[in-house]
Amino acid sequence: MGSRIYTASFKAVAVTAAQDFFEILAPSTMSIVIHGWLLNQVTEAGDAQEEMLQITTNRGEGSVTSGSGGSSVTPRPLSRGDAASSATVEANNTTRMVVGSGTLVELEVHSWNERVPYQFWYTPETRPMIRPGDRWTLECETAPADSVTVSGTIWFEELG
Repeated sequence: MGSRIYTASFKAVAVTAAQDFFEILAPSTMSIVIHGWLLNQVTEAGDAQEEMLQITTNRGEGSVTSGSGGSSVTPRPLSRGDAASSATVEANNTTRMVVGSGTLVELEVHSWNERVPYQFWYTPETRPMIRPGDRWTLECETAPADSVTVSGTIWFEELG
């Protein structure tokens, strides 16, 4: 089957609480590799509104509980004619992914000055790989002081 690259996005969501911006569940038959992600907002442009939000990436291994309170996102192939993605993608889950009897591994910690778009690209050797049946999240650990209208995009590859 080979590998295919997909994108998933959400647009103009009012963010008022800590949440998982993205949660990806790898299908049971293939692994997922995260290539990069982008976050931006359109409501807070002045110095007085500027804030720093703590962003983490997490891998849920084995039995973890998916987040909820957000929405399903349909991944889109970057190459026209590619098959539909087999991954399950959710966005803006206000109840975040938590450990069950599996393991929750925090992979990275970032700080986002939400006044400026934040685009993050992994180098090939640092790309997180999510094994079949495991999950990955891009989590906003800190709630904004007030409502922020956020959009986001993630790029990932299915290997199988």
